[in-house]
Amino acid sequence: MIEQNALHRASWMQRPEPLTARQGERASLVRLARGHAATVAGFVTSSLTPELASAVPWRFRVPGGPYGAATLTGLYFPSPGSRDLVVLLHGMGGDVRSAYLRGATDALRAQGLSVLRLGQRGSSCDPEDLHHAGLWEDLAAVLSGDPMVARHERIFVVGFSMGGHVALHLAAAGHPRLAAVASICSPLYLDRAVSHMDRPESVVYRRHVLGGLKRMYREIARRRRMPVPPSAVDRAATLREWDRLTVVRRFGFRDPTAYYEAEGAGRVLGSLATPALLLYSRQDPMVPPATLAGLAAHGGLSSPARVVWMDGGGHIALPRRLDLGLGPAVPRTPYEQIAAWLRRHQAPGGAS
Repeated sequence: MIEQNALHRASWMQRPEPLTARQGERASLVRLARGHAATVAGFVTSSLTPELASAVPWRFRVPGGPYGAATLTGLYFPSPGSRDLVVLLHGMGGDVRSAYLRGATDALRAQGLSVLRLGQRGSSCDPEDLHHAGLWEDLAAVLSGDPMVARHERIFVVGFSMGGHVALHLAAAGHPRLAAVASICSPLYLDRAVSHMDRPESVVYRRHVLGGLKRMYREIARRRRMPVPPSAVDRAATLREWDRLTVVRRFGFRDPTAYYEAEGAGRVLGSLATPALLLYSRQDPMVPPATLAGLAAHGGLSSPARVVWMDGGGHIALPRRLDLGLGPAVPRTPYEQIAAWLRRHQAPGGAS
C-alpha cells in the first residue's frame, strides 16, 4: 500500500493549475534546498543530544554462517518492565554512536520500548570483518541466539538508510521473533543510489560516508589480512570504487554492478514475510525520489509493505509531524507514530 503523508494538504482546497517547466524547475530547486537544510539541521541537532547514561555495553558472537564468525558490539538501553525491544541499525559508514541514533533512542524509550543499538559487522572499535548492504544473516543470528534479546517477547527493527536496507532483507527472510520493521530513507536500487551519490553535486555527503568507511577498513586491516591494502582504499573517491576494492573482493561478487543487482532490496519488496514500513522524504538529497523510480511500478508489493512519502524532512531527518493514519489518539510526533505502528504487529512465533 503506497500512501502520502497529507498533513499539510487540505481536502477543500482547489487543485492548483499545472506548473510550467520553469515553475517546476524552481519548485524542485526549493525542495532540494529545503532537503539539504533539513538534513544538515538534523545532523547538528542530533549531535547536540547528550548520550544517555543508562547504556549497557553489549556483545554477541556470530557463530558462523555464510560469512564466517564475527563479534558484534552494541549499546543496550533497557526500559523497565518492557516486553518489547527495538533494534536500531545505523547507516553506511556509521556505528552505534552515530548522532542520529541518540534522538531515536530517547524517543523510543519514552514510549516504553527497550532499545538495542546494534553495530553491523566491522563497525565496532575492534572490527574483524566487513558488512555489505544485504548482509542480514548477522541480525538473524542475534535474534535467534542472544540471551538479552530472548528476554523480550516482541522484536522490532528500525533501520536508517543502509541499515533500513538490511532490515528489509531480514523482513523478506522472515524470523519467528521479528514482529515488524521500519526502514527510514533507505536506498532500494543500489546502482541508481550509488550513481547519485557519486555525482559531483553529492561530494559533501559522499566524503562524509567514505570517511567513516575508510576508518573502518583501516581498523579491520590491523586485525586481519585484507585483499586490498588500506593505502589503496584510502584513494577511492567514489562509493562505486570503494565497493570495487572492498565489498566485491571480500564477498566474491563479479563487480559492483553484480553486487548491486544481487543485493538491492528492491528485488525483495514483493516477497516480504514481515510487516515493513518504508518512510521517504520527497526532498531527501541523498536518496531522492529519482533513485526510487522503480518503487511506483511495484504493484506487487507484498501486503505487509507500506510506503509513506513525507513532504518534509531530509535524509534520515524526519519532519516535526508525521501522520501514519493511526487515529487522533496517537500524537503526530514521528517516533510516537512509528512506535504505535510497530506495536500493532505481533511476532509470528506467537509472542504477545
